Amino acid sequence: MMKSGFTLLEVLIALLAAALISIMSFDFLANTIFLKERIDNSIANDSKHSKAIHLMRLDMIQAIPFKLKDQNYNSLNNVFLGSNEDRILTFVSLSSSDTSITNSKLRRIIYRIKDKNLIRTSTLANNENVVLSEEILLSNIDNFRISFGDSLDDMTDTYPGLNIAENKSFPQFVALNYEINERKFSQIMGFFR
Repeated sequence: MMKSGFTLLEVLIALLAAALISIMSFDFLANTIFLKERIDNSIANDSKHSKAIHLMRLDMIQAIPFKLKDQNYNSLNNVFLGSNEDRILTFVSLSSSDTSITNSKLRRIIYRIKDKNLIRTSTLANNENVVLSEEILLSNIDNFRISFGDSLDDMTDTYPGLNIAENKSFPQFVALNYEINERKFSQIMGFFR
């Protein structure tokens, strides 16, 4: 008479096969989770970068030729200031998103690089001591360089520079070059007036 069932050796072989399949699927699952986290981080960083550049472009589109004043309220006879120093861009923009009735919709927009961060500050147009908002747009910026000009072949590090006519209000082009986490970026934006 034959007994039905499995021998101990058959059960051990089946357990060994199940263990090998489990180990392989765990490695696959762990790699999939790691890859998903890496892709999610990359998407979040790219999204933050795109939003920052979009905000700069929007500010430039809404820029108006409003003569700036310094912190002591002295007229600077310029509507746009740009340099590779701490404060890289300063101009006045019309804020379409501000619904306040008590304040003007004109905002002085100041972009600066501080501690490897790109910071956007919004103040009243004629009084930069009244800060309306300030936010860090990008972090971990290295090798930042900005240049200005009316032609991509003739860019300068400051605006207005010596070779720029006094009656000009905005440069035609603003070029940004920088690195974030060892990735190089180049952006060309413009004031098309």
